[in-house]
Amino acid sequence: MREEPGREDSGGASFEAMSGVEVEEAEAAPPPSRDDPSIKESIARLIASGREMAEAELAWARVKAQIIAENLRTWLVFAALALVFLVMGVVILIVSAIIALAPYVGMLAANLIVAGVSIVIAIICALVARRAFKTLFEETRIEETGP
Repeated sequence: MREEPGREDSGGASFEAMSGVEVEEAEAAPPPSRDDPSIKESIARLIASGREMAEAELAWARVKAQIIAENLRTWLVFAALALVFLVMGVVILIVSAIIALAPYVGMLAANLIVAGVSIVIAIICALVARRAFKTLFEETRIEETGP
């Protein structure tokens, strides 16, 4: 039983002494030659396995892209329909406001009042959108040059 310095376990006993098993020193095997068929087969299996893994990942990416495209298409259709109905609702609201105001101020004045109010609302919305757009790019610029 051979003990190497610094390889003792707690209590000062070596592994061999604690386990009661004698460990024989293994002789170093010579390295395999380049012509060894087992190495060539292992490398061939490794390459084939890598190809299979890459093909599987590519197939998964295709399936994932198809699912995302289908969901995006559905979202786009329903978002477009929502915008169409929103515009129709706003038009009906404007026409109703004109009809409601016409008996009190006349048809021309009702049209001008409703058009003016609509333009003011559009300007306010555009200014809010502009501020949000500027804020977005200012925050992005800060993040890029950040601390």
